[in-house]
Amino acid sequence: MPNENVNTAIRVSTITLIINLILSLFKFAAGYIGKSSAMLSDAVHSASDVLSTIIVMAGIKISEKRPDREHPYGHERMECVASIILAAALAVTGAGIGYSGINKIYSGQYNTLSVPGRIALTAAVLSIVIKEWMYWFTRGAAKHTNSDALMADAWHHRSDALSSVGSLIGILGARLGYAIL
Repeated sequence: MPNENVNTAIRVSTITLIINLILSLFKFAAGYIGKSSAMLSDAVHSASDVLSTIIVMAGIKISEKRPDREHPYGHERMECVASIILAAALAVTGAGIGYSGINKIYSGQYNTLSVPGRIALTAAVLSIVIKEWMYWFTRGAAKHTNSDALMADAWHHRSDALSSVGSLIGILGARLGYAIL
């Protein structure tokens, strides 16, 4: 990846990392104040996005290293390794959130579930909008730089937007009287 493309990829990743950090803190506060376990799970997921963006940035930086004795063909494939690590991290995070939700459903203790506040609903809508913007922003940079790792991160933002849709449905349903959602 030419140096200009590396700089673009790192700049885009830094911007999305900062946004994810702020968004995860906001979601955590909204989940805590709004008594929403769905929003708290979404906050943890967004916090894990900070780590995954760091993985992408490391893969991009390593991939620009020149060939050496141990790697005579260079380090470009490290970007693919970063994409694979990102995919695995996303799968583990999703499985953990799903497992937690299934446990709550099977516990059968629906009367102990609280109704989330409006702030949790607002955070879900805001998260969807921001994550979808991050998808398009990162996707554009990935196409411009021809970066597989950046494209994987873009799709990660899209999956986060979709998981926030799930949070929105759950929070809205709980506010409408279906606390199990």
